[in-house]
Amino acid sequence: RIRTAVAGVEAYVVGGAVRNELLGRQVVDIDVATPDPEVAARIYAGLSKGALFPLSERHGAWRVAFKDGTTVDFTPLAGTIEDDLATRDFTINAIAQPVAGGEHVDPLGGRADLESRTLRAVSESIFEDDPLRLLRAVRLEDELGFALDGATEELVRRHASLVADPAGSFCGLLQIRR
Repeated sequence: RIRTAVAGVEAYVVGGAVRNELLGRQVVDIDVATPDPEVAARIYAGLSKGALFPLSERHGAWRVAFKDGTTVDFTPLAGTIEDDLATRDFTINAIAQPVAGGEHVDPLGGRADLESRTLRAVSESIFEDDPLRLLRAVRLEDELGFALDGATEELVRRHASLVADPAGSFCGLLQIRR
């Protein structure tokens, strides 16, 4: 049904869904990056009988939720998929699978990090961009049994105080800056 919802447009499954599939873990939340997320979400909700609502009006993201707790989020793909992946948190979450089929898009080496069980930051600014990623680093490390690479561990230590930043309490969506 996702293929039908995005037929004829560029669309990728991204983030944790791709990571979990590659790790052989259950996928319950799917994120789809596509040029017009609202249209895709409306089509998908109609086909799947899920509940549709805006996830983030500011960012143009839409969610289709189901009674069993699964969700499918549709987020804007403004530039290339490589540009989108470069804004993500960790390389293991910066892998995309074209909805239409084909090879994974993995410009940052996320698959190699999955194999080596390494949690590596996509950029040096990931924790400044969203302080909640500090908590996600610890959660992923524990949940997946991965280890932070040296540079990422240093970034966590350097930015640990940001976890108390007000932006963190609003999931980074409000982008409150002092």
